[in-house]
Order: sequence, then structure tokens, then C-alpha cells
Amino acid sequence: MKNKKWLVLVIALVMLVSTACGNKTAKNQEPVDTTGDATSGSTEPTKVDGGIFIFGINSDPNVMNPLYAGDRVTMTINNALFAPLYVIDTEETRYYLAESITASEDYLTYTLKLKEGLKWHDGEPLTADDIVFTINSILDENQNSHLISTFLVDGKPIQVNKVDDLTVEFTLPQISVPFMNKLGSIRPIPKHIFEGEGDLAKSDKNLKPIGSGPFKFKEFKSGEKVELERFGDYFDGKPNLEGIVFRVISDPNSANTALLNGELSAKYVTTDDIDKFSENKDFNLQTFDEGMLNNMVFRLNNEALQNKDVRKAIAYAINKDEIITGVYQSEEYAEKAYSVFVPTTKYHTHDVEKYEYNIEKAKELMKKAGYDNLKLRLAYTNSSKEQEAYGLIMQQQLKEIGVELELIPMERGAFLEKFIDATTTDFDLAFNGYVMGLEPSSYSPLFTSGNPNNFMGYVNEELDPLWDKGVIETDEAKRAEIYEDIQSQIIGDMVVYPIVYPKSIVAIDSKFGGIEEARLIPVSMFEDLSKLYLTE
Repeated sequence: MKNKKWLVLVIALVMLVSTACGNKTAKNQEPVDTTGDATSGSTEPTKVDGGIFIFGINSDPNVMNPLYAGDRVTMTINNALFAPLYVIDTEETRYYLAESITASEDYLTYTLKLKEGLKWHDGEPLTADDIVFTINSILDENQNSHLISTFLVDGKPIQVNKVDDLTVEFTLPQISVPFMNKLGSIRPIPKHIFEGEGDLAKSDKNLKPIGSGPFKFKEFKSGEKVELERFGDYFDGKPNLEGIVFRVISDPNSANTALLNGELSAKYVTTDDIDKFSENKDFNLQTFDEGMLNNMVFRLNNEALQNKDVRKAIAYAINKDEIITGVYQSEEYAEKAYSVFVPTTKYHTHDVEKYEYNIEKAKELMKKAGYDNLKLRLAYTNSSKEQEAYGLIMQQQLKEIGVELELIPMERGAFLEKFIDATTTDFDLAFNGYVMGLEPSSYSPLFTSGNPNNFMGYVNEELDPLWDKGVIETDEAKRAEIYEDIQSQIIGDMVVYPIVYPKSIVAIDSKFGGIEEARLIPVSMFEDLSKLYLTE
């Protein structure tokens, strides 16, 4: 099944990182102001050149090539190595490798202008040839990139042509409303490195990647670290930091200890850790909306779960209030989820069947389905305290309707290998989380019949053509109706149970500044690592 292993979720599905990044609130201290007069006697820390920023990651990267990255770890590392063309969020468009992107009056031709003087990490120029090569590689079905859907409109490929060294023209077979948004998130790969490679995903060139981002590859030790050093010819100027290290620590408790001991510079933390870090002056605690949905997937190869009434009974038997109190303390850190779209996605709606906790209705549905009792297996990653807590709470809740839930914690790699194959029968339910971005069409691979990224084995022939209609519809009101209908149908079928829209909490060593300029974003934590700096 093509492409499925690359859209592993945090997915990522991820995936497109030109997403909503707002709603940031500092929970401890503001970024350091280093603009004061040095002679005024101020004791404020001052910005210095150099320093190493150390991230904690829970595994090795998958493949250090942006055409294939789909998990949080790999996307975080690739974010430092490979620059995007541009980023669109709810506030503005920020240009990186691109100077501009313009559409023709009929929205069938887009012209991309690159900035002058762009360089790859090996000193070779980055030109329109690299953009054309990257797009054609994605479109090559033999290369199995999950990004191929970005450059297909109603199944037809977009044409890409070089105009001159700094200009690329994209011709669409028909209007695609999300095209401009999706194009921006593409991170080009170098033609002079990969040309002639038969299998880009398996190429040895990925072991020592050549990118265009603010930091370049230095060393990779499996199970230990990935080390990067600053790229002096970065288009936006030499980064402040000397280097970035991604240190592998699979156990979350050990990672917390490393952070407290100064062995890490930043880490995602849970609500259980808030007091520990917010009361510590050595850390800057930041909370922001990552645009993530935590959910539970129903595997439809289970005979009992093929019955919609059983799936709905399980949904009605789950008490979200207990989950939020037990896992997040309050709704300050997690909002109840009802749709498979997150609130920052265009056309998100709460006007769907909500499955508010109703144990009597759940029992009626189980009886209607013909089940007095049922044994199901629920899988999740063993390194997630959050998912473990979900499982323990739901295990008790579902007993009320005769569902015996066996919890199956799995090592992350083993879990993902099984999860992305909807035909496996190792478990019946699974916890998952994804970040899909602003554009609603990005969700289509998850719910389209036969798509390798449809991890439930879900089939809805009425729903499938709506995804294509949404892409080409230019009337805002009609487009909203299409995506609202899509959300309603998916929730009505209850193949994915939305749990919460969680907030992300990051603890950052207070010796580092530039947090606001670097921008906290979904998945990779920071949008632009070149803006971080060390203080003294």
C-alpha cells in the first residue's frame, strides 16, 4: 500500500505545517528584552553569539528527507535542515525561499519567484531547477511520496515548468482552492544530490542530508543523537546559535530529569509537570494551541465494530468530563472535541452529533446491536502518559455497558507499524493524534475509501466525491456547506471518536531568548530556529 508509512500520525499527518499557530500565552516569563542601555546598570541578560540548543526526542528520525517525513520526530529535525517556500497562517504569509507567489486571474496558473542568492548547505545554488525536480519527484508514483495528492487535482497532475533560474510556473488542470496554501509548505530537495536515484526514500544520501535550512547536518548516532551546525549562508542571515542537538531519550520521566538537570533546552511537558516548571525561574513555560485532535480509531475489520450501533454505544458511554479532569485538570489545557476537524481548520463546526455522555442510551444501542458483553483490545504507545490515562479511564467507563477493554501498550515503532496497516488484527481500537492544518481538504486521505492513510478501513461512497467538490468549489458559502456535511457524515458514522483538542505545553530553558521571533508552531515546536539565541 503506497505512501501509508510516511503519513504516520502525530501525525502528522501531517502534516501540513502551514497551520494556525496563534493563541500563545506565556505561563511564566516573557522573552528576554536585550535592547536596554548597557550603561544603565540593568542586570537583564544580554544576547550572545553561539550556544547549543538541545531538543529531547523519543526515537531516531525516520528518513531525513522532507518528501517522506510524517512523524513528529522526523518533521522536527527536517524543519531545521530544510526551509519551506513560504508559510501561510491565519495572520499573514511569511516568505522563506520564495520571494512571491501570484495567481492568474482564472486561478489556473501560479507563478513562484525565488529569492536571489539561495544556497544549499554544500554551497551549490538553489534554483528553479531544484523546485521542478522536487515537484516531479513527488508526482513520480514510483517514488511513493505521500505529498503527491498536493499536486493532483481531480486525479490529474499539475504541470510545473521552469521560466528562468528564479521563476517556476505551475499550471492546474482545473481550479484548486487550497493549492497556494499547500504549495508553500513544500521543502525542496537538491537536484544535484538526488538526480538519478531510483528510490529517493531509501537513498543513502538521506543519511547525510543536504538542505537549505538554518542548520546543516553534522552527525547522526542511532539511538543517541542527531547533531546540526549553523549554516553561515542561510538566506535570512547566520543563525544566532552555533548548533542544534536532537537527543534521543525514549522514557518521558528520564527526559524530564534531563530537562531539570540542564541536559535539554526544551521539551513538551504534561499538565502534571506544570507546577514543577512554572515555579522554577530556570524555565520559561509556554502554552499554545497546536491544532491537534486526540482521538480513538475504530478498526472496522472487527466484526462487532462493523455495527454502527456498537460504535455509537461506545461513544455515548465515554464521559469526556472525567477524562479532562483526570488527565488535564481542567479545560484550560484541553477542550472537548466533537468534530474530526480542529477549531482552527476552515469550516470547522460543532454542529454535529455530540455523543454527550448518556449511559442509558449506550446500553440501549448495545442491546439493539445484540451484544450483552463484548471484549475489545485498545492499543497505544507505551511512552504516552496521556494515552495510558485515557485507557484506564475508558476501561472503567465501558464496563458499564458490558465492554471489557484490554489495554495494549506498545513500543512506539511497533505501534506505528501496526497502526498504519488497517488490515492488521492485533487490536480493535487505537489512540491517535493528528495535526492537519488550516485547509480542510488535508483531512481527505484519512477518510477516503481505499486510501492507504485511512487507518480505519472506512468506506462511505457518498462521502468520497464531496472531498473533490470541496477542492474545486470557489463559493465560500457552498464550500462551507460541503465541509460541514463531511464532518457531519463522519461523526454520524462514528469511525473516529474525537476526545479532546489539547493545548501544547513547552518548558524552555530560560537562558534562551527569541522565543516569540522563532514562533511556536505545531509538530516541530519552532517555525524558525535561526531566531533563537543564548543569553548570559
